[in-house]
Amino acid sequence: MDSSAQKKIKVLITNAGSYLGATLADSLLLQNCEVFAQGNSPLLSPLLGKTYFTLLEFNIGQPLPSYLPNFDLVFHLDLLSKNQEQFLTGAHLSPQIRNIILGMKGKKVFVLAPLLTNSDFLDYLGHEEETKEPFKLFLIGDLYGPKMPLSPGAEIGPGQNVLAGLISQALTTDKIILPNEGLKMIYPAYITDVIFAINKLAFGQECKNVQAIVSEDPKTSLSVAYEIQNTASFVAGRQLDLFFSGSSPQRVDPEPIFKVHELDFLPKVKLAEGLKKTFEYYRESGKTHPQFILSEKTPSFRAEMKRILSEEKRPTAFRPWESIVEKKRFPQDIQEIPTSRLPKVNPKFLISKIPHANSRFRLKNICLLIFVILLLIFAKTTFDIYRGVTNFKNAQKALYSGDLKKTQDKAQKAQKAFGAAYNKSKILTAPIGLIFPKQIKSLNLSLSSASIGASSLVYFVQASQVLVHDFSIITSKDTNTSGLDLESPAADFRRSLFYSSYARSQAKQAENAIFLKPRIENLENSLEDFGSMTSSILELTNLVNDLTGAGSAKTYLVLLQNNNELRPGGGFIGNFGTIEFDQGKLKNITVEDIYTIDGQLKEKIQPPKQLAEKIGIDQLYLRDSNWSPDFTLNAATARDFFKKETGKSVDGVIAINLTFIQNLLEKLGPVKLEDFKNEEITAQNLFDRGQYWSEVGFFPGSTNKRDFFGALSRTLVAKILDGKNFSSWLTLIQVTKNALAEKDLMLTFDNPNLATFIATHGWNQPVPPADFNPTDDTTGTRDFLALSEANLGANKANHFLERKLAYEMTIGRDADLIAKLTITYTNNSQAETWPAGKYVNFLRVCVPFAADLYEFKNGDNSDLKSFEVTTSGSLTTFATYVEVPIKSTRQVSFAYRIPKNIKLEKTPYYHLYVQKQPGTGQDPFEFTFNLPAYLKVKSVNQDPKLSGSQNLTVKTDLATDREFEIEVAKK
Repeated sequence: MDSSAQKKIKVLITNAGSYLGATLADSLLLQNCEVFAQGNSPLLSPLLGKTYFTLLEFNIGQPLPSYLPNFDLVFHLDLLSKNQEQFLTGAHLSPQIRNIILGMKGKKVFVLAPLLTNSDFLDYLGHEEETKEPFKLFLIGDLYGPKMPLSPGAEIGPGQNVLAGLISQALTTDKIILPNEGLKMIYPAYITDVIFAINKLAFGQECKNVQAIVSEDPKTSLSVAYEIQNTASFVAGRQLDLFFSGSSPQRVDPEPIFKVHELDFLPKVKLAEGLKKTFEYYRESGKTHPQFILSEKTPSFRAEMKRILSEEKRPTAFRPWESIVEKKRFPQDIQEIPTSRLPKVNPKFLISKIPHANSRFRLKNICLLIFVILLLIFAKTTFDIYRGVTNFKNAQKALYSGDLKKTQDKAQKAQKAFGAAYNKSKILTAPIGLIFPKQIKSLNLSLSSASIGASSLVYFVQASQVLVHDFSIITSKDTNTSGLDLESPAADFRRSLFYSSYARSQAKQAENAIFLKPRIENLENSLEDFGSMTSSILELTNLVNDLTGAGSAKTYLVLLQNNNELRPGGGFIGNFGTIEFDQGKLKNITVEDIYTIDGQLKEKIQPPKQLAEKIGIDQLYLRDSNWSPDFTLNAATARDFFKKETGKSVDGVIAINLTFIQNLLEKLGPVKLEDFKNEEITAQNLFDRGQYWSEVGFFPGSTNKRDFFGALSRTLVAKILDGKNFSSWLTLIQVTKNALAEKDLMLTFDNPNLATFIATHGWNQPVPPADFNPTDDTTGTRDFLALSEANLGANKANHFLERKLAYEMTIGRDADLIAKLTITYTNNSQAETWPAGKYVNFLRVCVPFAADLYEFKNGDNSDLKSFEVTTSGSLTTFATYVEVPIKSTRQVSFAYRIPKNIKLEKTPYYHLYVQKQPGTGQDPFEFTFNLPAYLKVKSVNQDPKLSGSQNLTVKTDLATDREFEIEVAKK
């Protein structure tokens, strides 16, 4: 492990594709930081090959992805801000900044925004010591300098940059057009001053909440235009004409309340000097066209940045990293060759060696030769594409069959083939690109995407090979853990994830190629699936040490729940098991009949009254302990029972529904149980064979059920842990991922890292979810629905049961909420004979707090007194018994008012969260939304396709939780 003195500072830069973002990223690499950038552009191309630079693809408008590392610093470039009102109070934070602050959990966050001078903002600056925002605000003036993009609309830095526009005009045209009669105020900010200031302030121990970053006091755009005229004449020998736009002069912006000499850093480059350096850069590089790429070919600017950054020592707050900076302050990934070492060649000598055309060598022969060459190149390109596609498909097949060596070989061949095709395609399609620019660009992007996708697969295989070896060490009986390496596969999985994201972004850009659109969509979908799988394995890799308890002993309680006999927590707990680790090694896996320990309970514990009424028990045991729809409560109860019944403590609880085992068998294939005469168990016969060995011929003291499920568990574990069959690991990860989403697998752990990770993903299944508070109507009017059923018929009737749900929300005249829930049960049991029979269901419906039930129907029963109402936290619960006889259908409905209305003027959103019950299947769910005549739907889940509707119906299922966010508007 690296010591703290050797650890690199991890930095995230959002919107890094801008001029400021790319330059800041380069400067942080010079500071020996590990830089992660969000937001791609050509400006970042020279950095992609750097060892400690990673380009990420995610939407900062959404919660941050879980696979991101823990950053030490975050720089958020607010490129589009037009005023600072959103920064004045926490209630007005932009969604991007809110997501970053929530995702960083107290780490240093710096927001880089434009320097504006409206009156509200000046007042805010004057009282900045009173602000208590969870970030520091750097206000950047008009940014300019060498390598800035000159194309109109190019992202320079935060805000709209007037100075950059004037310089672009001067370098690409023969005139300067001044807006607002030249009275617009400009706050010059030279790039090296800005980069130096950001580094100095960010790496310092303390800085103000609000920092202005400029190079000098403001000037009018007319004064700046005169400076640009003089510089263009002196440096480039060009005479620029000056014009004005606008019908009448507007007021001059007020001068800001800060002064340059009061800043917390010392700017060094005045406007005249900065313009001179900028114009000299473009004159020397010959770049006077749009879209200038950050280039290493003109090293003077980078050398200047090195010098400036090295002039001031890093503050003591970051002393642990200084030793690295001293040893290798400015690592170079590409070594430059001194021009003195290059041989000097006389151009006349080269010209004299060019053979002169023979008069007999006619033009048609030359054309024919060119045609043959192009034909050969075209044929080779086509062959390379065919070879790349074939090898890529074979690599995917080999991966999912578990042959990692073949996967790596085919992926490398695919990478080379696509790369070669891409290089030749650029040459061949250049002339056609003048006629069909979008299509040709899309073709080349698709080839580049495929090549990068193959690279992602290569890194994935490298990581997987090491990880399989690591798992073989963890699961072996040998106590020696030497050779365990989890850092290398984690690094390669991160690279694989980055390349798959980058390839997917290029594939999205290539969608304009109509003739290749189906293939590109297939490639994009494959890359998305592959990236999702990579992300899951990376998360697992990062948590292995915490899960196995490296350096300590860990024991986890496993509850095996039969959801054919549904309970609020998933299913009746018929078996339990333990998973034990010691010093990072798998020590033991056991499976037992739940009755073997329930019989050891000495303490008298009163059961819920419904269990006592319907089943007739007077004592609660572990097998009936999952009575709450909230798994966090069930897990705590189960631990308590396990401690009382066995005297043992555990470090976590894992609940597994029978559906998870069925899905695993369906993907892995049948298994044979040696202890049961090699009986073959499949996903289709698991229920029948499980019931046979559990119940048929049962007598007190029988171990059939324990032995059957124990043998099945051991056989499945052995098949998965077989180091030669990597496909089993992939299958397990995919099935586990689906089970977590569908609540057939639920987890809680004591380890803080594991607990935080599980809670962040919601896999501990609290009710309501941790990230959805039904009482918080800040961003929209929230509605909530969750069902909890308990089969109290002492049978497996849920195996034969069908369930359909319909939820209708009607918005009243005053934008109030009236809800109606209808549940239709169909019991397909053909006889009362066990395991089928009548479905005796204790039903609970969880709705928003203080909801008022005004109509209720349970078959023929409509008595409002036949159900009970309870409140807890943010929810109100309606509870009643529902009985569905065999070969019959029963319908239950609840109509109730929710004491809320939609705030049409402030937050015109209705947000419904429907939470699935663990153990249920893909129940059909129909959602109907009705509006009064004066309202209409504007969007559904941010999709405007249904805009203008007054009534809408959405048909889906409850395979997992569902959310509906509807924006409404007045007609």
